[in-house]
Amino acid sequence: MVLAFLLSAFSGFLTKTADEIKTPLGLAAGVTYGVALAVAASLDPLVATVFLPSVLANLAAGKIDSKTHALGFAGFILGDFAFGFPTIALPLAFIAFAAALADEKIDLKLPYPRPFLPAAAALISVLTHSSTPLIAVLLFDGGYVVAEHVWKHTAGPAKTHAAAHSKKRKKKR
Repeated sequence: MVLAFLLSAFSGFLTKTADEIKTPLGLAAGVTYGVALAVAASLDPLVATVFLPSVLANLAAGKIDSKTHALGFAGFILGDFAFGFPTIALPLAFIAFAAALADEKIDLKLPYPRPFLPAAAALISVLTHSSTPLIAVLLFDGGYVVAEHVWKHTAGPAKTHAAAHSKKRKKKR
């Protein structure tokens, strides 16, 4: 359980990192977040019940729109083959899918930009008498927010590397 939670936060961090870094490091972040989500889903059916539908909702919404996210999706699918496709409760997964799709399609201009999946995870937690789905989603979102803050307030390794090469090119001219 603890490993599934750690992987949830790690995946959230890497998902945002893949958005921000357009170098081989970003591509590696994409693959890694997909595999990490697959491993987390393989460890607990309730984690799978929120993350598998969320990944499919992103696909349905057309949000897998870059190489990094295509690699994340591929990592998730390959991870499912490697670690086993998770067993999920279809009615609960449908709730998570609808919520994740709503998060991607509806912009409510709220401080918390994606409120539907956490709300669905809370509902699933109540229905299953387990806080696991809600904790997993909140940790993923927390990892995402931390990465957002890191990349907003730092140049980041890939951007710093690119800036250093840009300065060298200018000096040669």
